[in-house]
Amino acid sequence: MDMRQWLDAMLNEGGFGLEEENQRVTSKGFLASTPHPFGSDPHMDRDFCESQLEMITGVSHNSHDVVAEILSYRKAAIRLLADLPEAEYLWPFSNPPYLNDESEIHIAKFRGERADKTVYRKYLAQKYGRKLESLCGIHFNYSYPESFIRYLKAEETYPDQIYLNLAEKVLAYSWLIVALTASSPLLDSSYAEPGNLGETVAGPRASLRCSENGYWNSFEPYLDFTDIDSFIDTMNYYVRDGILHSAAELYYPVRLKPAGANSLERLRKGVNHIELRMIDVNPLFEAGIHEMDVEFLVEFLTYLTSLPKLDLSFWQQRQAIRNMKRASHFPLEKVRVYALDGTQKPLAATALAFLDDMDACLGRTEAVDYQREKLLDPKKRYAEQILDRFGADYVKCGLAQTKSWAEAAQLKGLSDLN
Repeated sequence: MDMRQWLDAMLNEGGFGLEEENQRVTSKGFLASTPHPFGSDPHMDRDFCESQLEMITGVSHNSHDVVAEILSYRKAAIRLLADLPEAEYLWPFSNPPYLNDESEIHIAKFRGERADKTVYRKYLAQKYGRKLESLCGIHFNYSYPESFIRYLKAEETYPDQIYLNLAEKVLAYSWLIVALTASSPLLDSSYAEPGNLGETVAGPRASLRCSENGYWNSFEPYLDFTDIDSFIDTMNYYVRDGILHSAAELYYPVRLKPAGANSLERLRKGVNHIELRMIDVNPLFEAGIHEMDVEFLVEFLTYLTSLPKLDLSFWQQRQAIRNMKRASHFPLEKVRVYALDGTQKPLAATALAFLDDMDACLGRTEAVDYQREKLLDPKKRYAEQILDRFGADYVKCGLAQTKSWAEAAQLKGLSDLN
């Protein structure tokens, strides 16, 4: 099947959205201990922590709109937090601020029909520790255009299979997204040693979440992408064997999601969208993500869709995960990644060749040029810019940044009333 006739539709009609996590913090740089203050707003939920706000956009069809939407939620949250009896702020980093003790990381309190979410989070806390679960990130969700889905069905091709093929390709090249978007080169010393506050720790990772010390299970999974039933069966194996509580516990760079509540039973009835999970919250931008990065993700997925199907072996899947962990380190000039043939190649040169291939397929775009500049000039990389701006004192500089955003949001709110 020739996918090239559908590339324009994928670029312009595909639906995508963001889920962004931010910790609420006090004016002194500690995690907030107050209950979730946003009620039952479906766009303002929690993740693992009670202090961990998760903002969820609707479906958009262009990068400008989705970034504008997530920014509007952040500004609304900032104004509400500033008006609390004790003002709070949205922490602008993926990595947490000061930690006196893990007990300061309060598990989210869900009640009623959602009470099982708290039970599950207690299980995660016991198994992985609260510090790991307190890390924040951004998930990017993408669904193919309805016109493309109708075409597949008319051609008696299962859309689920195209999503499976895409997920396998994303796994193979997830290292590229990490290398281009990693935004977490700084930590407070209290993350490694709770109570030891105030020492800024820089590197050697540009993304803690995606590194070997980040969001991973204690084993290296193998998933069967042959068809949807085989895929679900391999995930169910880890659940039945007691290795995982549920499929949601598989810490993996990409997921396939059904419409509505996430479960393998619903997924067997059809894939609704693909979720990329390797993006850091970026403190350089008030929205937490740059519009050009969102645009690139759409182009990245479109380009991957055009490529022939992969059939990754167990070893190739392991190498793909290891590539992603390696890509979290800096400087990139010292990083090497595994090619599909098992040889190791310089990451930066391999990434540039990948972008050149994207140009040849999609035509040269501003979003790809933006990524290319990061590879050619280390000063254009987010980790380097964050080290320069916040490296003198991670927590104090982070507080200064988020307080300046809060002040601007409040002034904007007052001007809107006048």
